[in-house]
Amino acid sequence: MDDKSSVGLGHYAVVMRRQWKTITMLTILGVVVAVGYISLTPVNVTASTLVNLNVIVSDPFSPAKAGSALLDATTETQLATSYEVAKAAAETLHNGDSVEALRAGVAVATAANATTMKISFTSTSDVLAQSGADAIANAYIAYRQAQATAKKEKLQSQLSDQLTALDTRLASANLTNAPSIQAQLGSVQSQLNLLSLIDTSGGSVLNPATQNAVTYAPQKSTVLATGLLGGLVLGLIAAFAVNILDRRVRDWYDVRGAGAGPVLAKLSLAKASVPAVGKDLDSFRVIRERLLADVGKHLRVLTVIDETIGSPSDVATNLSIVLAQSGTKVRLVLMGVSDSEMRAGSNGMQLVTDDPQKGTVVFRSEVISSWSVLRTAPTIAGSGADDFVTEVVRREIVSQETGTLIVLALPPDAPHASRLAAGRLSDSVLIVGECLRTRIDALAENAAEMKDIQASLVGTVLVPPGRTVSEPPVRRKPTKSKHMEQEAASTPA
Repeated sequence: MDDKSSVGLGHYAVVMRRQWKTITMLTILGVVVAVGYISLTPVNVTASTLVNLNVIVSDPFSPAKAGSALLDATTETQLATSYEVAKAAAETLHNGDSVEALRAGVAVATAANATTMKISFTSTSDVLAQSGADAIANAYIAYRQAQATAKKEKLQSQLSDQLTALDTRLASANLTNAPSIQAQLGSVQSQLNLLSLIDTSGGSVLNPATQNAVTYAPQKSTVLATGLLGGLVLGLIAAFAVNILDRRVRDWYDVRGAGAGPVLAKLSLAKASVPAVGKDLDSFRVIRERLLADVGKHLRVLTVIDETIGSPSDVATNLSIVLAQSGTKVRLVLMGVSDSEMRAGSNGMQLVTDDPQKGTVVFRSEVISSWSVLRTAPTIAGSGADDFVTEVVRREIVSQETGTLIVLALPPDAPHASRLAAGRLSDSVLIVGECLRTRIDALAENAAEMKDIQASLVGTVLVPPGRTVSEPPVRRKPTKSKHMEQEAASTPA
């Protein structure tokens, strides 16, 4: 199997895995429709009677052709389904079926190179179908016999009249005419003798309807199988259509298709904390190790582009924390974050103001000494080189100490110019995508832009939909009770 075949089969497998709910739903719908059809559609029962037709020939002892060759299938079919046959069959039945109902329910099939015929009749029950098939078969055979007998009797009558006339002529004939009249008498008598030998029976019933299996329509198994297969096919078509129209990111397949690099990690917790704990902590450590293995000592500035919907993701903060825990001095640069987002994003890190400057606030963590946060103040739109990657951020990168890693955290609403500026100033770029909310086109656009400026895109981190960071509760200072205040006042200094 070549690579193209592998990719094609892989694509089909991915689509079916993603859209299994759509496929299952439509498959079940197909079965439900089939069950409904079976419930609402009246059951039709078809019974069959097999008859053998008698071929009527003038000389039964030396036929010129085979019996099957002397039968006209079209004529016999029209006779079996005729009004006269149906009328005769209706007279023998006592179930109230009309002539029109009998004609509507009858079907005839003749066998090639044979004198047999299968007469089928469809009704609402086994008994009605079997009795109808037998009645029509018997009426048809009787009709053929009656027609043949009538023709035979007519010929016999004509020949008898000829014979009587010849006898009269012979009585008054002279010696010259007598031999000729006697020859004619012999010929007519011979024809009468042959005519008397003709069998005018219409045929016989080989297998009555009660001896043959009946068929039911609709057949439950066939209808259910059709509904199941139809629903499955419709589900597959809908799955591929939905997959084409739905451009939301789901997993590594979409990320790879967008050209946004490998998925460094797919976080599973919908509620994030700072610092990360549990499964999230292990995932961020995996990201750290993959980054360090890929870039290593050359990683000085890392840009995190946030493509989540709503508030900023915790990925940049928690990733910078685990990088600092590995012994690297890390400064996280937060751009465009609000006070509440700042509090939620620093939960548990015990930040204290370290070096307030014009347009910035630097926080130092009392938990991890090698980790600090630089929060840039908002600028007037259009007043500087960039609304997010401000002059302060650029100076921070230029004056970066040796061995220090700067993580630039762009908010979700950062414009393309800011992303390009951050990517150009960075050694590596990482994208954060939100499953089922981030658009594949957005990842592809970011990847293309980073490629245009020759920025190194190391990969993408996926977070679950609606992932939020809990804001830490406000801690209140403990207050002294009245009793404690009185005791303190009475205690000598």
